[in-house]
Amino acid sequence: MRLRQLRFERGLSVGALARAAGLAASTVSRLETGARRLTLAHVERLARALDVPTDTLLTTGAPGDRLRSRDGRLWDAIGPERPGTARVFRISIPDDGRPPVLHGHEGHVWLYVLDGRLRLVVDAHDLVIGAGRAAEFQAWRPHWMGAVGGPAEVLAIFTPDGRPLRPVSPPPRNE
Repeated sequence: MRLRQLRFERGLSVGALARAAGLAASTVSRLETGARRLTLAHVERLARALDVPTDTLLTTGAPGDRLRSRDGRLWDAIGPERPGTARVFRISIPDDGRPPVLHGHEGHVWLYVLDGRLRLVVDAHDLVIGAGRAAEFQAWRPHWMGAVGGPAEVLAIFTPDGRPLRPVSPPPRNE
């Protein structure tokens, strides 16, 4: 689970991480789902590809552990991780003034700004979204997000299959 979260934080697809680590994409996928055991050879290659210390991949902890990405964002996983299902994160984004570095990855992203103001760049679109507002986009489109005028808190839902979230219809009422 930690491997998948680190990969998501860096905006990498399974294939991109596999290429950077010199592994097969199927190996990375099986490591993420627990279908294959992590070896010391895997740890060294993956840590280098993710630009993290090796102990980051070896640390044990609960699913809701906080992981800090290279750019200072704090990612809190919400709920259990199940292969092929949506992943939910609460992301704390500092206002560090860094210029946008766009990236893309597989899936679909839905964002809801909980607090602060979020600058969202998707392709050529550059938006500032305030608290209580939402946005969604295909994750393969080059994108970046940062805080404006102070830190921002964002709820993010990533769907791996690239399909947008569908609203759930309420059950019929008995009258």
